[in-house]
Order: sequence, then structure tokens, then C-alpha cells
Amino acid sequence: MQKSEAIVSVADAPAQLEGLLELMRRHDVVVTQEDGVHVGHFPSGQAHLSASAERVEMRIEAPDMTALNAIKLELTGSLTYVYGQELNIDWSGGTDVRTPLPKLCVLTVQSVEQLTPHMRRITFSGDNLIRFAENSNLHMRLAFPDGAVDLPLPMVNGRGRVVWPEGAKMPVLRKYTVRKVDLESGTVAVDFVLHDDAGPGSRFAAAARPGDVIAMIGPGGLTAAAADWLLLAGDETALPAIGRILEGLPPTARGVAFIEVAGPSEEQPLVRPDGFDVKWLHRNGAASGTTALLIEAIRAADFPAEGSVFVWAAAEFEAFRSIRTHLRKERGLSADRQLVVAYWRKGSTEDEMGKAH
Repeated sequence: MQKSEAIVSVADAPAQLEGLLELMRRHDVVVTQEDGVHVGHFPSGQAHLSASAERVEMRIEAPDMTALNAIKLELTGSLTYVYGQELNIDWSGGTDVRTPLPKLCVLTVQSVEQLTPHMRRITFSGDNLIRFAENSNLHMRLAFPDGAVDLPLPMVNGRGRVVWPEGAKMPVLRKYTVRKVDLESGTVAVDFVLHDDAGPGSRFAAAARPGDVIAMIGPGGLTAAAADWLLLAGDETALPAIGRILEGLPPTARGVAFIEVAGPSEEQPLVRPDGFDVKWLHRNGAASGTTALLIEAIRAADFPAEGSVFVWAAAEFEAFRSIRTHLRKERGLSADRQLVVAYWRKGSTEDEMGKAH
């Protein structure tokens, strides 16, 4: 049996652990409790999780290094996702052992469609897409060749991180939303925001042509939980996720979506239940990440007095913090009734905090 452990220093560690446990449950990981320690039962091993005031402790065990690294990858990515910013997680033992990366597939560009002046949809063909078809699996990572002739395939190291063959020109990894999956045609659609200060993903999308090849790793990320009333909120980087969430809701779903975009030309027609309102918030010349449009809309929203509520929101880091604080302190929403994340951070490069679109 292979074992490893890590201690992660984070603010409000118990709340971060609760978010991690909720993420695991929604990824179909069974979580039990033994002597005050939470135990996550993965298909190929276990994770023992606990928290004190400012640190999360994780101990894992699995029958082999491949399974151990797979659990490290899952926990490292999930805790980082919950915390909303990059974490330095040092796992003990076996950190130099590399194992095959699970959930990898190669994609080929089939078509390119301009949805709005700053949003482009690229449809890819690929194999084994069924795991991306579930609406609960919103996100994945794309590996862009960055000029390399051949796309090298990644591995997982003992730190729970994706690594690439030595000597190869390393692709650039960015998190994106699976916008649509068509299993019959074997295609997956991804919507790219075309940023003025284009990063690797935007550059690829702007120049993409049929036949171009990239890799996809995943899925991961969460949709909104079931509730009597939903509130969805985000800027254009969250628009693909909001669009997919809306399309996957039952016809009887009720709620509201607040979507911040540059202006009317960036609005898109979105399929949604009749009882769901979509309200577009226009920056009207202001730069993205500089307004309070989202938090002001959420503060002014009429939450129902009866029935269950769930809030899903994704935006720039400062907006993420203000929304999460408002929901916890002013609305009194528990951690299992909200999923609020930072998709990007103003002033940070994509290498420091990758944008998700």
C-alpha cells in the first residue's frame, strides 16, 4: 500500500474543507467520518481529511503509485478550486514518481464560429467524450501546443501536478468550460473569450483552423446544485458555464442569471426554462474586473422567503470575494448552498492564475 500526506495552510480552513468535501460528494466520492476525520472513498484508494483553524491535513493511501498520484491530482486541483487561488501543496513521499495522466484525449478542430465580437466557438472532434457529456462536469483543461510540431502527452508527478516530458516544448494549460457535447457526431464545443491582451487560449482561438490539434484533460468543476430557486452570476468568462447550466435545467426550474459583458453586442441567445430570467449587465466602456455590477445586482436580488436556494457564481477575484462574503454574512447561505469561485484576477497573468472560459 502506497501512502502520502500533506498539510496546507489556508485561511478559514474548516470552511475550505467543507467546500472540498462537498466537491468530492458531487463528484460521486463517498465521504464518511471516522473518529472526527472525514474519509473520502475513491475508486482506487482513500483520503483522510481534517482541518484546524488555519490548515487542512490530508492523508491518502492507494494500492500503487498510479492510483496514489491520481488521488493527489484530484485533491490538489479540488482544494485549489475551492480556495479560489493557487496553493502550494507539498505531498510527502514519492514526489519524483511520474505516472500516466488519467482522463486525457486528443482533439482536432472541426469548425470555428464567431458568436459575438469577443466570443468564438470552436467545435472539436475526439474520442471517449462520454464523460464530458454529463452536465455536472462543466470544466476541463486544454493543452495548447504553443508552436510545437508534435503535441507531447503529460504525466502526473508525485506532487499531484501535471508534468510534461523533459526536453519537449511544454504545451500551455488553461481551464475552459465544456459548452456542448454531441456524442453521436463525436464532437465537443468550447467557447473562447477573445481578450484584448490575448493569452495562449485567446491566441489559439483567434488563429484556429480545421485540422489544428490540442489535448483535453478532465472533466472537473461543478454545476449548480438542485434547488427550488437558483441564482447564477458571472462575467463573460463565466458565460459559457452559465449557458450550459441553463440548458441542463429542468423545464420547471426558477431563478435569475446576472451576466456582466462589455455591452449589448456581447449578449447571446440562451436556451433556458420559462421561469428563469436572464439579466445582462453592461460595463459600457469600463474595463473588465473594475465594476461592482455583479455584487450590486446580487445584493438587490429578491431571494425567495420559502424553499431552497442555491447560488453559483464565477468572476474576477475581487468580485468573487465580495460575492462570497455577502452570501455568507448577509444572506446566511451555508457552504453547501453556494459555489462561488474566481475565474481570473485583475493584474495577474494567465500563468499566475489561468482564466477559465
